[in-house]
Amino acid sequence: MSKWLIKKISCPTNVSEKLSEQRRYSEAALLLDQYANDCEEAILALITGAVWDEALRLIHTHQRQDITETNLKPALLEAFSAQTVFLETQMSTFTRHKNRLAVVREQKLKAREDMLDDEGPDCADAELYSEASSVLTGSKYSQSNSRISSRSSKNRRKAERKKLSLKEGSPMEDRALIHALGEIITTVDKMREEVHGLLKMLVLFEFERQAHRLQEQYAEALSLLETSVPEVWPENTLNCTPLTGPQSTANSISASFQQQNPAAPPQAQAQDAEIVTPPKLRHNIKWKLTVLT
Repeated sequence: MSKWLIKKISCPTNVSEKLSEQRRYSEAALLLDQYANDCEEAILALITGAVWDEALRLIHTHQRQDITETNLKPALLEAFSAQTVFLETQMSTFTRHKNRLAVVREQKLKAREDMLDDEGPDCADAELYSEASSVLTGSKYSQSNSRISSRSSKNRRKAERKKLSLKEGSPMEDRALIHALGEIITTVDKMREEVHGLLKMLVLFEFERQAHRLQEQYAEALSLLETSVPEVWPENTLNCTPLTGPQSTANSISASFQQQNPAAPPQAQAQDAEIVTPPKLRHNIKWKLTVLT
């Protein structure tokens, strides 16, 4: 028997604390319940981790209905409040970023039109090429450094994303906004199972008013995200945008260079693909409760 396993069995409480710190609440509860014979702490760990179904099962198994009143119900109401506040914050940020993106795109379109109307040796296309070239050069420079350094691919991606600034007027503000919008969509979409589990427990303990509000709010959030995807990520942006001209952008020129140069660094291509490709909503995950509709 390994030393780790002996330690786990002889000191389950210490191990469960470490598991809880790592948000591995189900495993922590298993140790507390089966090895430490501490059903109360096991149930509390599950409640902390929002593992509602298993917490309720242990409550009934050990006949600890008192914990339902003292801990489970208050935790459900607290989770409801946290979810609603989180959704409000995410949707407010999403709307603000989307509106700002529309403004930035309009400003860039107007700037391109103004440059094309100007006469003189300074060519508008040259400025656009210059901006696109700087984007590509920056990507290649980072790729070169990444080969030399020992950083993981995850750290390299983080380093590249730090270049994207949401500050108004920054050179790649539009890319930063698109990236931020995509992250919000992914985060909110991943809440489907969590919201479904919370809705079930709210209905079970007759918190129907809160359940109705949460289901309606989450449905509205998903609807907003879905209708916004075509606005943020227009279809065939890369394929249909010419290399230059009134409808081109620095991003489209950069992407066009990548398409024309298959030997471009994979990381640079992946970054462009991340910005251009919209996140996918998981419509196959059923989260609504029909009893609330």
